[in-house]
Amino acid sequence: MAKFFRWGGGSHGNKKLLYAGGLLLVLFLTFSGVAATDSSNPDSCARCHVMQPYFYTWQNSPHANISCNSCHVEPNTGFASVLARRVSEGIVYLGGDLELPIHGTREISNEACLQCHSLNRQITPGLDLRGEWHAEHLDYGTTCVDCHYEVAHTGMSQKAAFAPTEEAIAQFREVEERDFSLTKTSCLECHDGERVTYSCEICHTEIGIPQDHFVADFGYNHGASVRASISECMRCHTGFGKEREVPGDSIAEITRNAQFCVDCHEGVRPVTHDAFWSVGHIVRGETSPEGCMVCHDWREPEDEDMRVAQIITCADCHEQTPEGHDAPRWYWDHKDFVRDRGSFGCFDCHGASSCFDCHAKYNVGFGGQPVR
Repeated sequence: MAKFFRWGGGSHGNKKLLYAGGLLLVLFLTFSGVAATDSSNPDSCARCHVMQPYFYTWQNSPHANISCNSCHVEPNTGFASVLARRVSEGIVYLGGDLELPIHGTREISNEACLQCHSLNRQITPGLDLRGEWHAEHLDYGTTCVDCHYEVAHTGMSQKAAFAPTEEAIAQFREVEERDFSLTKTSCLECHDGERVTYSCEICHTEIGIPQDHFVADFGYNHGASVRASISECMRCHTGFGKEREVPGDSIAEITRNAQFCVDCHEGVRPVTHDAFWSVGHIVRGETSPEGCMVCHDWREPEDEDMRVAQIITCADCHEQTPEGHDAPRWYWDHKDFVRDRGSFGCFDCHGASSCFDCHAKYNVGFGGQPVR
């Protein structure tokens, strides 16, 4: 025992201790170096249980053949820096101080993307985009990942739900491969009509507007096209290039469930309601009541998520009772009003068949006497 304690004493003992410490340091650095080198292999990331959801989202992405370090390590980063980062990550993981979900320690730089995606390439993805499209965004300060944020991890928008549970890992293993290089959802996060215009023409050279949109009365009659194929409308109108079903049976239900209808029509007077609308609106209401009910439906929708229509009744416009209507015998004496002034004003509210609806129903002649 005394010999053991004497081993550390004196200059000879100090040398042995120094050699032993140096050997341990070399072994540690060698092991860490191997780990750092091996980290270029994405499989090494999946060895940590908490990283498995991120591994599988990468595996199901368009960048599945690109190593983690290609994006997550800055170009021209020295080996020592990579080693130090791996050691610090290991300490945090082993110490149990890891916060979930895991957030990247730095943003993916444009330089990392430009290692492969040169702006001077001759071949560009098959999109009808103007040539200066990328340059304008970069000049504005937009980064690559601001738009292409799911290109390397399919489902990153659901990151808050990431957890290293067996159920979550199994879920991400089954995620279908999707191309999230760019979607209209990405564009609309900035191009919302307030911060930046959402006009398609600022980026696209060919919009491909359907021919029926150029018909003179399309603004008046486009509801018929909507009723026929609203899923086709959704290709351009917030459908992100794909047909999408909109729930609902009636035109009122469909339009209230379709955001692109609401964006234009909510709180805006329809083009059909021009200066002469009052003359014949009762006729249109009788022939196409379904269209009126899009806005003028007083019934509460069965679906709680459906937008409630504007409750607008006749009295909202006709606040003053027309002349003579409040007379005690108006029901019987209105024939004199029609005889003396004509019936044109009546049809602002009453349809052409209104006279016959009452007179025939109650078997009353137009002179006020029963029909014999």
